[in-house]
Amino acid sequence: MTIVTDDRGNVLAAVQGHSLSQRDGDIEASVSFAAGHQLHYVDVADDMANVGDAATFQQRLMQHLPTP
Repeated sequence: MTIVTDDRGNVLAAVQGHSLSQRDGDIEASVSFAAGHQLHYVDVADDMANVGDAATFQQRLMQHLPTP
């Protein structure tokens, strides 16, 4: 998973996988973030996709980030 944080360490986004672009034929889409944001490429448990509660999901993401 790729976790995106701002310059204060707040989680802004979580993207499944480590690729931030996808190509399908002639169409390509990319995700980018403003300067100052950090990308953290981490391995998470497979059951993260099943977490339905946003607070629990963010709490579990935070366990994979370095402490400031």
